[in-house]
Amino acid sequence: MIKCPNCAGEVQFNPKLQQVECKYCGSLFSPEELSEKLKAVSEKAVNDSYEGKTYTCSQCGATLMTFDDTAITFCSYCGSQAMLEDKMLRINNPDFIIPFQKTKEECVEAYKQKVSKFLFAPNDMKESFVVDKFRGIYMPYVIYDLKKDGVTRNLGSKYAYRRGDYVYYHDYQIVADVDISYEGISYDLVSKFYDNYSTAIPFRYQDAITFRPGYLAGYYADALDVNETVYVDTAMKVIAPDVGERLKHRKEFRKFGCQNPKVLFQNEQKIGMFPVYFLAIRDKNNQKVSYAVVNGQTGKVAVDLPIDFRKYIFGSLLLSVVIFLLIQSFLVLTPASITAFSIITALLSLVISIHQNKKIDIRQHHKDDKGVIDVLRREYIRKRKESLLPDTGLTKEQKLSAQLEKKNQRKRKLKFLYKEILAIIIPLVILFSNLASDLYYYGAAIISLLLVILSFYDLVREHNLLVSNPLPQFEKRGGDENG
Repeated sequence: MIKCPNCAGEVQFNPKLQQVECKYCGSLFSPEELSEKLKAVSEKAVNDSYEGKTYTCSQCGATLMTFDDTAITFCSYCGSQAMLEDKMLRINNPDFIIPFQKTKEECVEAYKQKVSKFLFAPNDMKESFVVDKFRGIYMPYVIYDLKKDGVTRNLGSKYAYRRGDYVYYHDYQIVADVDISYEGISYDLVSKFYDNYSTAIPFRYQDAITFRPGYLAGYYADALDVNETVYVDTAMKVIAPDVGERLKHRKEFRKFGCQNPKVLFQNEQKIGMFPVYFLAIRDKNNQKVSYAVVNGQTGKVAVDLPIDFRKYIFGSLLLSVVIFLLIQSFLVLTPASITAFSIITALLSLVISIHQNKKIDIRQHHKDDKGVIDVLRREYIRKRKESLLPDTGLTKEQKLSAQLEKKNQRKRKLKFLYKEILAIIIPLVILFSNLASDLYYYGAAIISLLLVILSFYDLVREHNLLVSNPLPQFEKRGGDENG
């Protein structure tokens, strides 16, 4: 636990001063100085690890680590008020840390500015008592340094000659000396700090410094649960285009036609703690939670904003009236053109719904999050080893359950799409029927547009599904109580 060496009072790292400040006696220490003083007064000082008190959320299982005597009053991940004190936990020191450089007040202001730009955001996303629940959390990241200093081998192909209808090429092995390095490619190692959040608030690795426990004072740290090697392939893919561009301009690669040169890099891995302000907001039904994250170094904000349906409909109706008046002013509207317009509107709504459903499926099943997949895979392997899962295939009940789930997914998709499909079919039938009375065309267009308006509600629901998550179960999360 981190205490003031002078009075044993509570200390807190001050992002503005970049020093640790005692709340009681007002003493200021650099994190390096504090570490040395704590070593001098403590016989149990450990140089390669730090200690904190853990609290466990009785509702979602989140584990929060604190470094002073302040009791944690609510879970920063699901909002539960039932936090149970657990035990003291010692964790190995990471290699680097990026200290908080933004205060909680600056973080809240950045969040408010971001939310104010969204006209259809629910009012409860802006209420002060909700925003005050922002917490500062140090998230563990893996840092990859990819280097190659030596010989690399690639295959090249060069035109040789033509004989009849055949063109012949000679293949070459291209051997070249390279000296290439990429440093500071980082990914978070917490499975439930989802990649779509962490990638939205990138850090400046150049500001990373040697870790000192003093930087944690007044904040909390999350423990890693993702394997450090999981994102190596992702890092390789990130640098691959630049590697190719740099090498294919060299004469040996140009001469022998190597269009996609590759390099086998040596990988050095380090662990860093990066600062994040984290906010979880439950919906009114207490079934879903939306997240907002702020980069504690740069102040960049990423937030999942649901849409208030009443605001959306009111705004859409106003916009529709304006568009209709503009169209009527410049175009001559015929029954057929109105019907065609309703079809185009329904098609646009259908395309948006299909796209949204795909994104929802990816988000809810974490298909784009390697960290989550890694944790689930290791949990599955653990259960197999403990003989909790069968060794041979799926049981009959499991197969039936999987089939039922696929069937339910198809039903859910159709539930979101059937209005748009009807809105397309009805006016199309009228158009191709070549009916004489204009009333049929007006009627079909009105029905189609009404179905599209009703589908707006589904689109809002789809969006809100996309930007929300089920209440977490057995997650690990932490945050500062007071900021």
